[in-house]
Amino acid sequence: MIQTGFCISKNMKAVVLGFTILATAFPVTAHAQQTAGIFIGQQSAFDVASVRPSTLRRLRFYSEKARAALSDMAKADNLTGTTGEELAATSTANLRKAIEKLIDSGTKAKLDLEQTAAFFAMDLRENYTGQLPFIVFNEAGELNTSQLFQGVYDARASITASADADYLAYVNNLGDEAVSDNTPKPEQPTERAAATPKEEPQRDPAIQAYWDRLTERNGKRFIRVEQGDTLATYAAAFYGDSLRYRKIYNANTGVMESPNLLTVGDAIEIPL
Repeated sequence: MIQTGFCISKNMKAVVLGFTILATAFPVTAHAQQTAGIFIGQQSAFDVASVRPSTLRRLRFYSEKARAALSDMAKADNLTGTTGEELAATSTANLRKAIEKLIDSGTKAKLDLEQTAAFFAMDLRENYTGQLPFIVFNEAGELNTSQLFQGVYDARASITASADADYLAYVNNLGDEAVSDNTPKPEQPTERAAATPKEEPQRDPAIQAYWDRLTERNGKRFIRVEQGDTLATYAAAFYGDSLRYRKIYNANTGVMESPNLLTVGDAIEIPL
């Protein structure tokens, strides 16, 4: 049974931050409430009957892959040293790949991102046992995979856009020998345009709240831990991808015992 509350460590200082973190210490035995095949939970409803059997099999296949990766991530979060880092890197890559396949399968089934994330949450409730990494819980400590899926989706879109930009830059900088006579050369500007001041991005208020808490010291960024914070929420806020939480953990191993444990009041570095 998943429990809520607070847990005080042996030195009476480190507070496990509510349900979001504490949930990782208990087997997940809760099941999704269903009515006529429709998943009811914190996320959008998912109607299993609306999906073709072949597509449902594909969703379940990649969901199983994602569940296995989550299990390995939970193990990695409890390990230290090279072994933990290697397992974390492998399991994170496997989870990202499985979620990308889930998103693609959902798109083919005409499911939006929220519905596909809801399907995975349902599958976790029905089929996952053991420890769950905190990345599948929201700030309120509820099982909610929306942030995880959105981060994977945005990260892939960003990589694709970057690759397109790199290719365009390559084409525009081809030497004369590499450009055929029939290929029009890009016009070269006679004057360099004045630099335009970079505008601050418009962020969701919930995300902006984390940015407002940032402080700077010796050229590094820090955030003071508050109740309900997790490394996943930090990664989602500052990198747009909750799966990058290990980047933050690796920069703070001197003050953190594991990625699952934050101490209220500690200053956590947020690396660039």
